[in-house]
Amino acid sequence: MKTKLSLSILGVYNTLMGVIMMFFASALGNEIVLSENTDVIRMGELFHYGLSPALLIIGLMLFLSRNCSIETAKNLLMGYIIGTIVLMYVFFGIMTDESLMNFSIESAMPDVLMLALSIFGYLKAK
Repeated sequence: MKTKLSLSILGVYNTLMGVIMMFFASALGNEIVLSENTDVIRMGELFHYGLSPALLIIGLMLFLSRNCSIETAKNLLMGYIIGTIVLMYVFFGIMTDESLMNFSIESAMPDVLMLALSIFGYLKAK
């Protein structure tokens, strides 16, 4: 798989998620938080506002690096793989057992698919 394709898909996905989290932080906060407490719901919203620039940065870096050398592309993919494995630990090791979170495997499936794509893109890099 051409690294340009891997980096483009991962870049667009993360950029899109960053933009979605910025503009729909309130709706996402209400969806993910299981509480009637308005302060807790507001914290869920603020979490999404805080996460959105990080995803935007990651997405833009991946997308704008899609024409780099194969060695650099593989390093970017490896960084994405390591970071996403940590994310999966947080999702499945912490968030699934948290009573305040409305979290399920279905909500993490896009991230699991992006992890699989990044691993495949790394192993089959051309």
